[in-house]
Amino acid sequence: MRKIALVVFGLLVLVMMASCATNHEVALSQNKNIVGKNGIKRPDWVLQDQSNMVNHYAAGYGVGKTFETSMMKAKLNADAALALWVSNSVEAVRDRYIEETNDNGKETYIDKFVSSANEAGKAVLSGITEIDFWEDLEGGVWVLHMIPVANIKAQIESAIDTVCADKTLFSDEAKSKEVFEKLNKALDAYFPEK
Repeated sequence: MRKIALVVFGLLVLVMMASCATNHEVALSQNKNIVGKNGIKRPDWVLQDQSNMVNHYAAGYGVGKTFETSMMKAKLNADAALALWVSNSVEAVRDRYIEETNDNGKETYIDKFVSSANEAGKAVLSGITEIDFWEDLEGGVWVLHMIPVANIKAQIESAIDTVCADKTLFSDEAKSKEVFEKLNKALDAYFPEK
């Protein structure tokens, strides 16, 4: 009797999983023609990242009691997504450098580089451009923000220059030059030229 109950339970779980998968496919196909407020069709950027080697985009969503509140929340979420991307980019350059040099990552200049690059990145985030927005039928607002990849790359280059020029961080100029070259190589690997 217990075996039969387990078999029936297993079959029910499989049927539920199959129905969820089927409903998910239907939902995705229905998402293609959603129309928002004022009859405006939902833009592709709401669901698909539009980023490329030239520009990095982030979509943010917000909902509030008024359109203005929803818009403000959406902008803050898009900006937070761009800030996270900048921070992740700095960490990726650091990680590539550490892999390349077999450095254990405990060197003071690496910490200073990450700190300087993140601070420079925060300054660049004030140059974010709002590209578009879309309001759904429930009063939620989606906003698309963009920042040029070159701006972030330039700020990370500036952080490399700052750190490698700091005489208190290196025992000699040869070490400073080596770190400079390897950090720039890691930067170029993460942000390749077009």
